[in-house]
Amino acid sequence: MERRLREFTESTFDLPVEEGSDKVMSLEEAIRQNVRPGATLFLAESANAATREVLRQFWGTKPDFTLAFIGGGIFVMCMIHGGLVKKVICSGLGGGGGPGRNAVVQKAYKEKTIEIESWSLFSIPQRLMAGAFDFPFMPTKSIAGSTMAEENTDTFQVIDDPFGTGRKIGVVQALNPDVALYHACAADRYGNAIMVPAIGSGHGPWGAFAATQGVILTVDKLVSTDFIREHSTLVRIPGYMVKAVVVVPFGAHPASLIKPGLPEVDHYSEDH
Repeated sequence: MERRLREFTESTFDLPVEEGSDKVMSLEEAIRQNVRPGATLFLAESANAATREVLRQFWGTKPDFTLAFIGGGIFVMCMIHGGLVKKVICSGLGGGGGPGRNAVVQKAYKEKTIEIESWSLFSIPQRLMAGAFDFPFMPTKSIAGSTMAEENTDTFQVIDDPFGTGRKIGVVQALNPDVALYHACAADRYGNAIMVPAIGSGHGPWGAFAATQGVILTVDKLVSTDFIREHSTLVRIPGYMVKAVVVVPFGAHPASLIKPGLPEVDHYSEDH
């Protein structure tokens, strides 16, 4: 009886050493398998290694990507300059060249080689949040009465409060990218990812949750599933959303990686 009880307990409650399938692969393979021409890509703020690999693989072609991000850096500018992008959905498009107007963006805008859809810092995460919850839209107070509202009538509307208060409320259409690119401090082989809260992760994990075809995850450090379980409160992206795990030390470079309070994970500053 005691042996049967022990066997039942071990088979029912013991956790496996590793969770799920092994998704570790090269960066070249991760992009080749998961990024297709015409895709809508969400670029988290520190996903620079993955963005560079997209540049390498598609340079000299015209893949007509739509890029969604909070603020664009130097590699977004390279993608625009190289003719890889047909549309950007963003809240800022001036990075990568110091203060003032960016010459690459100005040229593309004047020549009408890209479409620019401009949003506030808050309304893009709200659109991604709606997509993550599989809602058609999300209420917002962020852009009502602004020129952004006037320019985005296809994806922003003002409606009557359905509960009869007589008030008007703005709603933004859900945004569901095909693939999201993220960089994490650490992850296990299944893709459970420890992120720095908010900072360096694209204003949270909503881009990962909203992506219809999953996440390409680069990580500074590969850790065991036991390590993930010990620090589960720091996991922002669960493994079932992840399509590929790529070990890339300094993968956020030239952006910074802030240590999430773990001595096992190194940090580095922004490289100006």
